[in-house]
Amino acid sequence: MKSILNFLLLLFISSTVTVNAEMNKTSYTLSEIIEFAINNNPGIIQSVKDIEIEKYGLDEARAYKNPQLNFNTGITRYRYASPITPISGSPMTGSGFPEFDNNIYDFGFSFVLPIYRGGRLDSGVRIAEIKKSIAEDISCMTKNELIYNLINTYYKIIQLEKLLKASEATVKQLEFHKKKVETFLKAGTVPKVELLKTEVELAHAKQNALLVKNSLESSCELLKTLMGIEDVNKKITIVPEDFNFQVPSIDNAVNRALSLRPDYTAILKKKKVAQERIKTAKGKRLPEVYFFSEFYERSGDSFEFKENWNIGIRLNIPIFDGGVIKSQIDKEIKEMEKIIEEERTVRLNIIREIKDAYLNIEGSIERISVSQKAVEEAKENLRIEILKFETGSGTSTDVIDAQTALLRAETDYLQAIYDKNIAIVSLIRAMGEILYGG
Repeated sequence: MKSILNFLLLLFISSTVTVNAEMNKTSYTLSEIIEFAINNNPGIIQSVKDIEIEKYGLDEARAYKNPQLNFNTGITRYRYASPITPISGSPMTGSGFPEFDNNIYDFGFSFVLPIYRGGRLDSGVRIAEIKKSIAEDISCMTKNELIYNLINTYYKIIQLEKLLKASEATVKQLEFHKKKVETFLKAGTVPKVELLKTEVELAHAKQNALLVKNSLESSCELLKTLMGIEDVNKKITIVPEDFNFQVPSIDNAVNRALSLRPDYTAILKKKKVAQERIKTAKGKRLPEVYFFSEFYERSGDSFEFKENWNIGIRLNIPIFDGGVIKSQIDKEIKEMEKIIEEERTVRLNIIREIKDAYLNIEGSIERISVSQKAVEEAKENLRIEILKFETGSGTSTDVIDAQTALLRAETDYLQAIYDKNIAIVSLIRAMGEILYGG
C-alpha cells in the first residue's frame, strides 16, 4: 500500500512539473507552437464542446424511441361532488356504486411507448447523427484555421526579425557614414548640407527601425493570443523550423479539396439533414400509434384510496390541419434548395482559393529570384558609392540613396519569401489538408 501511494505521489509531482515547464517555456519551434495552441486555444476548446453538445443531442433523439414512465399526483376541487372511482357494478343491485366528494386526491404511474410516428423518430436520430458529424467537421476546420493563423504569424515574426536586423544595420551604416561626413566637413571637402541630409536620413532610418520593432512585438502578442497564453508579461521567442510541402497539380488539388475540405463535407451533410427534415415533415401526415398504461389511486377527504388502472393502444390520424403540414413541407423543400446553392458557392470558392494560391506561389518564386539579385546588386552599388565618396568622386546623397535602395531590396526579398511560405500554406488550407501533420 505504501509503495502504491509513493508511486501516485511521484506521478502527481512529475505531471505538475511537466505542466509548469510547459507554461514557463519561452522559446518555441513551429511544431511546439501548434501543439501548445491546440491544447490551450479557447476556440479549439469551444469546438470540442460543440461536438459533446451534439453527442447529447444524439442521445436525446435516441431516447425519444424509448418508453416513458412518469409518476403523477395532485388534488382537484370540484363544484359538485364527483365520483372518486368509476362505477364498478350495477347501481340497481346496490353494489359497485362509487363514493362522491368535492375534493379528489390522486397519485399513480403512467407508461407510454411510441410504436409508430410516421418515421419521425428514426429521422430524428439520423439528423442528430449527421449534426454530430457536422460538428466534428467544423471542429476540424476551426483547428486548421488556427494552425494557418499560427503559421502565418510565425513566418511574419521571422520576416520582421530579419527586417529589424536589416533596419538596424542601415542605422549603423548611416551613423558610420555621418562620422565620415563630419570628418570631411571639418576638412572643408563637403558642404554642411551633406551633413544635414545625412542626419535627416538617419532619423528616418531610426524611426523605420522602431516601427519594425513595434510590429514585431505586436506579432508576438498576436501569437500569444492564438496560443492561448494569458500572461501579459510573458515574452516569447521562436526557433526557425523548416516547413516542406510538395505542391500537387491544380486538378489533383481541386479533387482533394472537394473530398477533404471540412466546410465542403459539412455542407454535403447539411443537404442530408435537409432531406431528413423533409421526410420528417411529410411523416406528420402519417398516423401515430402508441401503447399506454396507467395505474393510480384516488380518494376523497376520507383518504381511503382506491386503485384503478387502464391499458390500451391509441391511433391518431391527421385529417385536416388548415395547411400547417403542407407549409412545413414547402418550407423544408426551400431550405433544401438554399443549401444546394450554398454548396455551389462553397465549391466555387474552393476552386478560386486554389487557383489564387497557385498564382501566389508562382509569383512569389519569381519575385524571390528577382529580389535576391536586386539585393546583391544593391550591396555592390553601396560598396561602390561608399568608395567613391571616400575618394571624393561621389556625394553623400549617392551613399544615402544606395543605402536606401539596399534596405528596400532586402525588404522586398524578405516579403517575397514570406509570401511564398504563406501561399503554400494557403494552398494546403484550401485543399483541406491537415496542416503540419495536425
